[in-house]
Amino acid sequence: MTSSAMENQVRERLKPLANQAVTPLGRKRILDGFNRKVKRVGGIGQVVEKLKVLYYYFRDPETSRWKKALAGAALLYFIMPIDVIPDYLPVVGYVDDGAAVVIVWRVLSKELERFTTRYASLPDK
Repeated sequence: MTSSAMENQVRERLKPLANQAVTPLGRKRILDGFNRKVKRVGGIGQVVEKLKVLYYYFRDPETSRWKKALAGAALLYFIMPIDVIPDYLPVVGYVDDGAAVVIVWRVLSKELERFTTRYASLPDK
């Protein structure tokens, strides 16, 4: 599978997740499942750091519903077993998770850069 084909498939899977992320059930799934999944996967470097920023951004009451939907879509993609490349495949199983983060990060890049400055000072990160 080419990287552009994978990116297109990831984009398609993010769309319904954005709608789900802002529902009470989607929010609960993110809040309950994020830390558990991060512990399970260990360190996949910068992807986990960006996911942590997206997680705090999603939880921030100042983040608009639309932007929460985008951030939540990437978080749900990471948490849920709906991947283009299954997570159980060593190393390569997280390539599509990284792609989901990059796609959302590009859209929200300026806002996330500002938020990252605030995130760095959060006590429970």
